[in-house]
Amino acid sequence: IFTITTDAGNFTSYSVILATGAKHRKLGAKSEDEFAGRGVSYCAACDGAFFKDKKIIVVGGGDTACAEALFLANLTDKVIMIHRRDRFRAQKAVADKVLRNKNIEVRFNTTCTEIKGNGKVESAILMENGIQYEQDTDAVFIFTGILPQNKLAEGVAKDDHGYIITDAHMESSLRGFFAVGDVRNSPFRQIITACADGAIAAHYAGILVDEIKGEAYL
Repeated sequence: IFTITTDAGNFTSYSVILATGAKHRKLGAKSEDEFAGRGVSYCAACDGAFFKDKKIIVVGGGDTACAEALFLANLTDKVIMIHRRDRFRAQKAVADKVLRNKNIEVRFNTTCTEIKGNGKVESAILMENGIQYEQDTDAVFIFTGILPQNKLAEGVAKDDHGYIITDAHMESSLRGFFAVGDVRNSPFRQIITACADGAIAAHYAGILVDEIKGEAYL
């Protein structure tokens, strides 16, 4: 039996489905929140098509950042990728693809401190090797990490990044505790896959509850 404590009181349940999602790690640049959805994005697959043949800045240096930059490079030949360190953190094979791509200009030792525009993104203030300058751009795509919201999953097995590990039924290492969507270790994070996770979890949670109550049927 699980006990869930809320502002409205305590609730008990035979099963729990956790769907708390994940948050993008913010860059911390000035006006980042102001331009979210108006040129600032955290998902190339979601928003990349809006900036076909436009100027794009990609921020990050890990596997995700490199993969997303390569995706965007299929939409425009004006991708500038910046990373605060002097080399990528991504796997060498992925990083090499970025460095070889003619549509991507890589700038190491570079950070973004401010995003500017009038109603939509028009430029970004960059700091490269201690020198500050303004770079024209139509979009800033930020890939500096994702934080799964897993605080309610104490004692449940997680991977190295904090995502809850589940089986094919979406059940975690704790019997009766299911996780769906971006909080679990999914290979693909989109609304459609999160909805599918929820349908699977609800189905098998129902079966589990029937078994516990002795009402299972085969």
